[in-house]
Amino acid sequence: MKVDERVSKYFNELNANDLHIWQYMANNKQKCSECTIEELSQLCNSSKSSIYRFARKLSLNGFSELKYALKNDVTMSEMEDDILTAFCDTLTKSINEYKKHDFTGVSELIYNSQKVFLYGTGTLQRAVAQEMRRVFLSGNEHFYVTEGVDEIGALSGTLTKDDLVIIISLKGQSDNARLFAKQLVLQGVPFISITSFEENAISHLSNESVFVNTSELDIGLGRKYQALDSYFILVNMIFLNYMTYKNQKK
Repeated sequence: MKVDERVSKYFNELNANDLHIWQYMANNKQKCSECTIEELSQLCNSSKSSIYRFARKLSLNGFSELKYALKNDVTMSEMEDDILTAFCDTLTKSINEYKKHDFTGVSELIYNSQKVFLYGTGTLQRAVAQEMRRVFLSGNEHFYVTEGVDEIGALSGTLTKDDLVIIISLKGQSDNARLFAKQLVLQGVPFISITSFEENAISHLSNESVFVNTSELDIGLGRKYQALDSYFILVNMIFLNYMTYKNQKK
């Protein structure tokens, strides 16, 4: 439990002097986590016994445990800052790359198609497809979301060169997606690939390809988290670029 959480939990047991001690510590956690009880008593103008009693009121054994808890808070705060910075940097990089990307080819394919079909290769990708369908509805464009391998098989026989397929994949290595992409090429059906890896079979076969900047964040205890929000940012970038293209055409 963080020290500030302990202060909130035992707040009714704290007096004015306790709150004075805590106010100084809260504003100087790094410094307080490194000083002795004698140094802290001078810094916050309180006695050593007052500081000891404050620690005990927080259900800690004494100043040493309070100091250790503060050090943990500082470490956790630095880790959280690092994670958030890395996450924000990923999104900022994605936005800047999308801003420089030329979406004219993508917009042209959507504009000239009779029907647009969306195919996501996994759970996240299907969620992106649904979001893309929802976003484009606001621009009076209706996309069809294809679910599962069976639907792909049934769809392949009905597609024409006037239709468009958008394949959303993470690595672009899905066996089903690759087979589907090859079938589209054989039938002369144009398609757009959206993947996170530049070098993959689907992107090389597609008429237009867009790459998504993703990153793995170290969230501690040996665990990794892959930030995939860039896919959803891309949906909005494609839509806004398309609407600009569509308005210019009219």
